[in-house]
Amino acid sequence: MNTKHILLGVIASASMVVGFTSCDDYLNTDKYFYNQTSLDSVFQRKSLLMQYLNAASSYIPADDQLWTNASVPFSFSSDEAFCSWKDNRHAGIYYAMGEIDKYSGYFDKWANYYKGIRKAYMILERMGECKDLSETERRDVAGQCHFLLAHYYYCLVRQYGPVPLIPKTIATNESVEKMSYPRATYDECIDFIAKEYEEAASMLDSERSSTETYKVPTSGAALALESRVLLEAASPWFNGNKYYVDFKRSSDGVNYFNQTYDAQKWAKAAAVCKRIIDTGKYALYTVPADSKTPEFPENVSKANYPDGIGGIDPFRSYNDMFTGEESAFNISEIMWAKNETGNLVWISYPAVAGGGNGLCVSQNLVDAYRMQNGKDINEAGSGYPSADEAWKPIGEAKTFSNYQLNSQVAKMYDNREMRFYASIVFNYCYREGSSYTGTAANNKNFYQTFYKDSPFAAWADYPNDKSWSGYNCIKYCHPSDKPGATVRSKYFPIIRYAEVLLNYVEAMNEMEGSYTDEVNNVTVSRNTAEMVKYFNMIRYRAGLPGITEADAANKDNMRELIKRERQVEFALEGRRFYDLRRWGDLQSTMSNPFIVMNVDARSNEQQKFYTRTISSYQYSLYTITNKMCLYPIRQTLIDKNAKLDQNPGWEK
Repeated sequence: MNTKHILLGVIASASMVVGFTSCDDYLNTDKYFYNQTSLDSVFQRKSLLMQYLNAASSYIPADDQLWTNASVPFSFSSDEAFCSWKDNRHAGIYYAMGEIDKYSGYFDKWANYYKGIRKAYMILERMGECKDLSETERRDVAGQCHFLLAHYYYCLVRQYGPVPLIPKTIATNESVEKMSYPRATYDECIDFIAKEYEEAASMLDSERSSTETYKVPTSGAALALESRVLLEAASPWFNGNKYYVDFKRSSDGVNYFNQTYDAQKWAKAAAVCKRIIDTGKYALYTVPADSKTPEFPENVSKANYPDGIGGIDPFRSYNDMFTGEESAFNISEIMWAKNETGNLVWISYPAVAGGGNGLCVSQNLVDAYRMQNGKDINEAGSGYPSADEAWKPIGEAKTFSNYQLNSQVAKMYDNREMRFYASIVFNYCYREGSSYTGTAANNKNFYQTFYKDSPFAAWADYPNDKSWSGYNCIKYCHPSDKPGATVRSKYFPIIRYAEVLLNYVEAMNEMEGSYTDEVNNVTVSRNTAEMVKYFNMIRYRAGLPGITEADAANKDNMRELIKRERQVEFALEGRRFYDLRRWGDLQSTMSNPFIVMNVDARSNEQQKFYTRTISSYQYSLYTITNKMCLYPIRQTLIDKNAKLDQNPGWEK
């Protein structure tokens, strides 16, 4: 596979004088340039201009830090998982429990995003002064700046909803009045973001070399993110939602959210997805089948992939994207990524083995994974064991695709789809930790358990350092990973081609009639054959049976299939909250309690342990309401700009 089109996150270069690794660094990027040289000089020399561009990109949030030191507030505000701790490193729990208000300082990146926007504008306005930039370089720099404008505004909108659109750089000596802008409408923000992603896509290279000093996005990354933005804008929560009927700009009474549903928004999202697909540059990542690839049920097509599972190993095809087993440069599915910090491994590892073990994955998510035959666990003929059998051990160890199932694994975890094994740590899950070279027990080649008396329970001095659900996440852990020893270098996918395909299917399912993008000569419609084709690429890669055109013909049925597929395909990737929100499902879903295993049971009480239990753990008791779909604008910002209106429900 050609590796040049891999898209890596715009990150600060380690070789730069300033590392931009803390909030203080972010706040002082301009100070650095003023101290080193005048800002005028920056635009006279290519080397300084590129450093300034790197500084402009340094505000991009660390989306890989999903749970520990998260950049956004929403990662715990879904039904996927809760956290063992409530502290400043895991402040998302404060939000999920309703303990954040407009005076809180958590997740306050508003100023940083606007600093990045200002820098991008400044480069666009002044880069013509730099005479040693070639025309090719000039176009690429401009493309990166348009990408930054789009992405920073998207980061603002996904957290706060509609925000002020700043038309140009603002002189630092401008009056407060002139520097104060009201919030634009949501549709105005989306239109601006889409336009800037389009501008970026027209200028950026379609491929990048893995050896470039500055890891920057490609045109495909810009279009992929545009498809995400347009899909969100087309979704019910943001498209004619009467919840926001009274949310109006105080200066002129204009609704921040359009109150009339517009089906054509889905079509526009579909058209962008089709443009990406038609480039032929991207494909779902697959690993060839070998002697270790398991047999699959008869109802799973054995035709060669992508028409079936023939020739691929479904477990490794999904698993190896996240573990570092395969370099991200070799994975054409990853359309934009960033270096992973290691926190995803730490929170997923037992405390006694050097980790935190504090990510409490819910039974709600575990039950969303299908059986290998594609059936829901509650569906007739699924093969899921009855309650009086589910807790019993499988009795005989199994090995497939380099994955081991211990003989003590409960029957409820047997014969599940491959993405389950690639994502979830459950009782007696094998942890290799082969990078460990010490002699301490429980650090290498162990089967993790979650009983109250488990050897992998919390330290006596740190009683919360355990999973309170009986599950954790293995998705980002390589078999060799060992916190405190060696953790394999890996990349976190900010967006992957699988999302583009499911975006396309969902947008087609919801659109009405036909739509033609005249500029790009792309026509889309609700094409059931297309829906089946691209949906089944996801299914077959996971080793599951595909759907039929009869399934796709029913819009309501197809909608539920899409929702379920996204829940599992993007499990524990930070997408679940945004999906629940845009569908209008957040409050109803989160009104249900977390279901967990009974972690108060001891190892000689196995049946008791495997009893589904409503979690009573103090940090799982969420208070999620519709107002929490938008984060409050910090009151200090409103005090400085009287034209800003607060988000609904956060006024007091």
